Amino acid sequence: MRKFIIMLSLFLIYFTLPAFAAADNVPSGILYTQPLESVIFSHQDHVQKDFSCLTCHSGLFEMEAFNVQKKKDFNMKSLYKGKYCGACHNGKKAFAANTQCARCHVGVGARATQKDIPSYKSSVILGKGVKGVTFNHENHIQKASCRSCHSSLFKPGEGADKIAMVDHSRGKFCFACHDQKGLKAFSWNDCARCHRGIISGPTEAVKFGEGVKAVSFRHETHQLKAGCQACHPKLFAFQKSVAKIDFDDHLNRQACFTCHAKKNGTASYDCNRCHKDKPAVKPGMSYPDTLKYETKMQNVYFHHESHAIFSCMICHGGMFAMKKGQTEMKMSDMLHGKTCGSCHDGQKAFNVRECARCHKK
Repeated sequence: MRKFIIMLSLFLIYFTLPAFAAADNVPSGILYTQPLESVIFSHQDHVQKDFSCLTCHSGLFEMEAFNVQKKKDFNMKSLYKGKYCGACHNGKKAFAANTQCARCHVGVGARATQKDIPSYKSSVILGKGVKGVTFNHENHIQKASCRSCHSSLFKPGEGADKIAMVDHSRGKFCFACHDQKGLKAFSWNDCARCHRGIISGPTEAVKFGEGVKAVSFRHETHQLKAGCQACHPKLFAFQKSVAKIDFDDHLNRQACFTCHAKKNGTASYDCNRCHKDKPAVKPGMSYPDTLKYETKMQNVYFHHESHAIFSCMICHGGMFAMKKGQTEMKMSDMLHGKTCGSCHDGQKAFNVRECARCHKK
């Protein structure tokens, strides 16, 4: 009876394998023709809770399929001594290599080829949702080999869902070849080549700063005039909440102000375009900021509203820093045409010597 069941199993495998191999759900495997025809090794059957890819691919087998068949000692005698498949098929971890022969040697002969039984999944999804990337093995093995990625860049059995934006600029994972300049393969700046669900970058607003002074940055308004490479990773890292923008960056043409600056000058301060707590001043409208300067005489109050006929950059960028308290205020400097005295000279505006015009209770 047992012999009949084995013969029936072989009969079914022999005649159904070609049709089964053409199906989409065929498990990835390797069809060995040595030392005897024919052994089908299925990765799916072996990757279980007690085994991982590293169980075999850490000395027993190389990453490339069929390399082992080039070795003269890849034969049943070696398996009986505990080499190759025999390291596990010793009767303890798994059934012994010298027993149950028909479980491996299915005898498919010329009716099936390795093409019918792929050794790996053709497509692998990296990531989740719209940010997921479809990786195709067939497209890559034309210019590379299994060893190019495994196991230096991708360790077998470990998911690649942990690839982060910051890894793009570090040369890890895919970006060992898909570098920024595109020297080995197309650059990772060409986002849509991999991220099919992301054409114009993230849709959510990125907040710089806190509270009412926070600035909302949106990728879609910038993507049309520039590409990802215009900002990433030189100006901004591929990691949220890392960039810290200071007032000095306005003057030094750093961060956003690499582009948002006049030619051969400092940044153009159309403040209310970004800082929504700084509305454009209009006639009859009070400006939210009144600056109080404490002096040995009576205090001085500066009102932006009364100066709003001039643009912000008239004062900010040269005479005054953007942050209150960073510019030292001295009457001696004003009398020599500096700070307030550059305008309050008696010609452009009232003279700084008219003390009561500024010093009030």
